[in-house]
Amino acid sequence: MDIQEIIKQLTDKFGDNFDISKVTEALKSIDLKNLSFTDIVSKLSSQGLLQNVNLDSIKGNVVDELKEKAGGMLGGIFGK
Repeated sequence: MDIQEIIKQLTDKFGDNFDISKVTEALKSIDLKNLSFTDIVSKLSSQGLLQNVNLDSIKGNVVDELKEKAGGMLGGIFGK
């Protein structure tokens, strides 16, 4: 997942309740390769960058995220 995709998802989930420039700078210093969206939000929150957002709202999508990740892994196995 690239930084622009993460910013888009954060904006979709939380609106403009965070400083996009600060979050973008923070994301540049994080290895995003093996992190889920939930992990990324947790890291940003622990850095104090998502203070005014409802983190519980992202936990409801864990099953969908796991399905997507599994699909990607299986797609890689079968050459998709």
